[in-house]
Amino acid sequence: MALFDTNFDIAVIVAAIVSFIIGGIWYSRPVFGKVWMAALGKTEADMEAMRKQAPKGAAGGVIGSFIASLVLAIFLEYGRLAGVGLPGGVAGGLVVGFLAWFGFLMTTTVTGGIFEGRPGKLVGINVGHTFVAYLIMGLILGIWI
Repeated sequence: MALFDTNFDIAVIVAAIVSFIIGGIWYSRPVFGKVWMAALGKTEADMEAMRKQAPKGAAGGVIGSFIASLVLAIFLEYGRLAGVGLPGGVAGGLVVGFLAWFGFLMTTTVTGGIFEGRPGKLVGINVGHTFVAYLIMGLILGIWI
């Protein structure tokens, strides 16, 4: 007997891929890439050095997206099975995505940014990315699970 059904597996993979793509778009030059690099204090020369690390970063991004998607799916499934009062479907996915972002990511990213002395613009770009990614992952998972 499988722990989860096929829809669960497909949903986790699709949500992970979409989250990874969102990150690529979010941090691209036309969207927030230039502003993000400036807020980090990075130059074009630094960009070249960062490009050499791109395969490692991409691998970490894919793995991180998969783990995040899996955990959100587990939260949704647990909420459904335990009857904790979460709405079902899309609404439940959005609620879980938002709560995971708000309770874990937003709080630690903002606090870390304050302690590290990061510019508010940089923290905002990073928090905005996770906000969008977690809502979209939750939406996808809510539709499928």
